[in-house]
Amino acid sequence: MDKIFDIIEKLAQKARIEAVPQFSVSNRVMAQIDLIERQPTGLWPFEIFAGVSAVAASIVVFFSIQAWQTVFNPLYQLLSPYQGVSLW
Repeated sequence: MDKIFDIIEKLAQKARIEAVPQFSVSNRVMAQIDLIERQPTGLWPFEIFAGVSAVAASIVVFFSIQAWQTVFNPLYQLLSPYQGVSLW
């Protein structure tokens, strides 16, 4: 295990001594970014589709919860009081 640490320490010392090349590419990168034409994104169809999907998913969740209660307790509809008639 000490051998591995020695190897890592030697590599770290060599990395500290090594000279780092100095050059800048920022001017070229900025020139490329300026050349790119800014096009308006047409996300309206995706936003409409996402909204309709969210509404459809909420409707499915609403009905699936009611169906789950019926499956979980088959006598749920029989034993629940009728909401249209008051008993008192």
